[in-house]
Formats: sequence, structure tokens, C-alpha cells
Amino acid sequence: MKKLINLIGKALIIFVLYLFADIALMKLLPNDIKGKIYDKRTHKIKSYYYHHDLRPNAHWIERWGYKNSKIFTNNLGFKDKEIREINFKDNNILFIGDSFTEGVGVEFENTFVGIIEKNVTSKKNNYTVLNAGVTSYSPIVILSKLNYILEKKIPISKVFVVICGADFHDDIYRYISIDENYVVKHDDFKNNKLLININNFIKANTLLYQFVREVTPLSNLIARIKNKKIDQEKPRYDKQKVLEMFQKKKDWAHIINEDNLRNLGPEGIKRSEEYLKKIYNLLNNNNIEMTLIFIEEAISMLNEKDTSYYKKYWSDFSRKHNIDFIFIEDYHLNSEDKFSIYKKYFFNGDNHFNNEGNRAVASEILKKSKYLNDL
Repeated sequence: MKKLINLIGKALIIFVLYLFADIALMKLLPNDIKGKIYDKRTHKIKSYYYHHDLRPNAHWIERWGYKNSKIFTNNLGFKDKEIREINFKDNNILFIGDSFTEGVGVEFENTFVGIIEKNVTSKKNNYTVLNAGVTSYSPIVILSKLNYILEKKIPISKVFVVICGADFHDDIYRYISIDENYVVKHDDFKNNKLLININNFIKANTLLYQFVREVTPLSNLIARIKNKKIDQEKPRYDKQKVLEMFQKKKDWAHIINEDNLRNLGPEGIKRSEEYLKKIYNLLNNNNIEMTLIFIEEAISMLNEKDTSYYKKYWSDFSRKHNIDFIFIEDYHLNSEDKFSIYKKYFFNGDNHFNNEGNRAVASEILKKSKYLNDL
């Protein structure tokens, strides 16, 4: 027992000494070398203004579901078909939302934004379509990011704001808006928590985090080996396991009925409405047209929850502000076998759309959008 304690003690001493050396090295490295390290090792970055973003001019392999996807960002840090400098046209359309808009696990060309971009630019050579969506965005973050984009004089002529039920939970429990230009997490705001401070410090100041916690060469190699095997066969969707998983999550904030909304607290859905009003006012004051899109998720569909409350709520909101509103639901409306729809349109064991699902969403937006139909 004493030998084990001694061994653990020595290991801790070595780790602490390494950590000090690591931090010292990071402090001494020139900024250009630091940038190269970060560029190679991580694609998610902190934003001082709107909490988090994608690293500009980056390329990485993303593993989602059963295959690898090549992901690129442009000079603005927006997901794109390649690393490139954006040449703005006369008309620049911006999509912004969370992981559904980013299109996690899907290459840009196969995301619903990428499909719409191809459709629009094939007809209109004076249009650009941009994807500013990032995982875990919600109206509170979207407002701050749009403020930032407009302050940087990025010429946007049309914005599609994409939301889902999970956003309303995030607006209450995940984020705090210090003002409309600065968003932090609740835990980060409560800076008396020692472990959070230590965790954030290590993330920001050590090579260890960049090489091990984010994406190390070893973890890349392991992922490639695993994915080569996984890529060779399609996933086997286990209906019972998937339904059990979603059943456990059915009380998430975004499985909606009025009781659940009230259980979110006094802010509830009103909190997101407040930020969406501010988004509308911001865009309207800058003569930018807005469309609101609500995506009905797999978790709602498989639990057979009535989302008509959402549909009416945001339809009324949009009508009040003269906003075009699109409710994404057509992909499953005419089918009684919801699990077959899930297998067709979603990643196995996940709430996000696969390539086929993104095509269905793009088709519905192209069909229902007054703005896109008028091009």
C-alpha cells in the first residue's frame, strides 16, 4: 500500500512540475507559433463577445455517426466548402443557428445551407450564401454574434435565424448576457468555483490541453483506424435502444407542452422571445430582412410529442413582426412509421440530421421561403 501511495505521490509531483513547465513554455512562445499550434490542434475557439466560434481558415476531420467528414472554415470562421477569402456580392444571405445549422458530421456541400447555397448561386451569380451556425448557439448568442458581424461592417442583406426547442433551455440555464455584445456561460459567470477556474486556465495556457484534450496525433490516428472500419458498413439502427435513449430524454426542455415550458422557470420561452425580438430590431434597424426557421427534432418526433404549441407560438410571433416563418416538419408528417423516418434522416443514436435529412430540410426551406422563391 505504501508503495502505491509513493508511486501516486511521485506521479502527482511529476505532473505538477510538467504543468508548470508547460505553462512557462506557452508564455514564452511567440504568438505566431502559438497560432500554428492552435490551428493544427483545435477548431473550436473562445469568443470574447459571443462565447464560442469556429477557428477561421481551418480544416479538420470530424467524426460523426459512422463516417469521417472533411470540414473547412473560411476567413470569417464560417463553415464552408473550402478554406477561402469571402468575396462579398451584391446580396449576401446569412444562416445562423446551432448544430443543426452548422451541420455537425456533414460536409458543407451536404448541409442544408450548402444545398441552398448551390441552388441560389446556380441561378444568381450576384448572391453569396454563408453559414454562421455553430453548435450550442441559441438566440442569446445569436444576438451577440449578429451585433459583432454588423459592427465589423460585414455586408449582410438577408438573415435566416434557425432555432429548435433546445435553444430555450440554453437561453435560461447555459448562458448569461452581460449586455447585447457579451455572452458567458452561467458557470463561468460564477467565478467563485475553483475547479472551473482551474479548468479554464489549463485550457487557455497549456500545450497539454491542445495536444491531449483537443485532438492529439494519437487520437487522430485511433479515430482514423476506427473510422476506416466503421466506414465500411452502415450503422445498424437498434429501434429499442434508440427509443429507450430518447425516452430517457423526453423531459428535456425542448419536448414541449405548456407545463414543461412553465417548469423552465419564470423566463421560459419568453426569454428566447425577448432575444428574438432584439434580433429582429437589430436587423430591421440595419434594413436587413429576417426569416425565422424552427426545426422539429428527432426527439420530439420519436416521443410523438405535439409541437403545435411551438408552431402557433412562433407563427404568431412572426406574423406580429411581419417575419417570414418556416416550421420544418414535412419530412415526417405523412408517415406513421416514425422509426423508419428516423433511420432515413438522422444519425444512429443521435438527434442530428444526416446527409439525407439535410436534403429534406433544404428542400422544405426552398419550397416554403418567400424570399428564396422570389429570387
